[in-house]
Amino acid sequence: MLDISHIPSMYPNADVQVFVGTDAGNNGCKTWVKPRGKTMGHLLLIGHGGNGGNGVIGANSTAAGGGGGASGSQVSLKFPLNVIPDWLYLVLHTGGAGQWSYVLTDPTLTAMNAFAYVTNGGNGGNGAGATAGAAGTAGAISNASNMPLGWQWVVQAIAGQAGTAGGTTTGGVNNNLPTTGLLVTGGCGGGGLSAAGTGGGNGGAQLGAGVFVGQGLGLGGSAATTPPGNGVAGYQPVAGLLYYTGGTGGGATHGSATGAGLVQSSGGNGAIGCGGGGSGGALTGSTAGVAGLGGPACCIITCW
Repeated sequence: MLDISHIPSMYPNADVQVFVGTDAGNNGCKTWVKPRGKTMGHLLLIGHGGNGGNGVIGANSTAAGGGGGASGSQVSLKFPLNVIPDWLYLVLHTGGAGQWSYVLTDPTLTAMNAFAYVTNGGNGGNGAGATAGAAGTAGAISNASNMPLGWQWVVQAIAGQAGTAGGTTTGGVNNNLPTTGLLVTGGCGGGGLSAAGTGGGNGGAQLGAGVFVGQGLGLGGSAATTPPGNGVAGYQPVAGLLYYTGGTGGGATHGSATGAGLVQSSGGNGAIGCGGGGSGGALTGSTAGVAGLGGPACCIITCW
């Protein structure tokens, strides 16, 4: 029988520092200081998610839902602490497109200062008439040329997950959990507006598997005076497990919406590193909703 009773727990002696993106520019640089008395380190860096797309407010069968934003990419490194400086500088961004996140050996943002980097998830596309918003493009996998100082210590580098497309006259596309080792998901598209006299399309849902329970969606308007449901915000589905989900899509209005039913749904916001959900299509005269925001970048540095 394997005797594991004398393996010491590293939790009482580990130094774990968590950094989350709070700034959309490089002015939010955060500083990590090497802890005393430790010899090894592990770094997990996750890029921020893309925002969801906007659904259309327009006529029957020509008001499609917005696409879901994609998740950021992910990289992890394991290294002896004597090979890195006593300070590292973290540039971590919030949701939206066009901002990579870095861990640097100097605050100056150049590739030759980069110990780790990840790309962000792309924004979901906006609906255009009867054309559904496109899925956000997955954050690209990290490579050596953008993090030359840390590449030799990489344990795993993984591309992000794309979002899902919005619906044309039916529901937004559902999303399956990634099976690549990625710890974050893309967001889901919003539902599309159907013909007069029929219920609106549902937003896309996050489907469950294994220990993960499926994540709710925004229901389409079921009656003329019933407003559609908003998408659901992403979250950590299993307590204690490092895993996060994207926002789900908002539902479309009823095809003959009137009164209280003339309200465009909003997409759900993404959790850390995850994509936001797209807003639903809505009949002319509806009050505008908003697309879900992508979740911020995150870095966890553990030393023992």
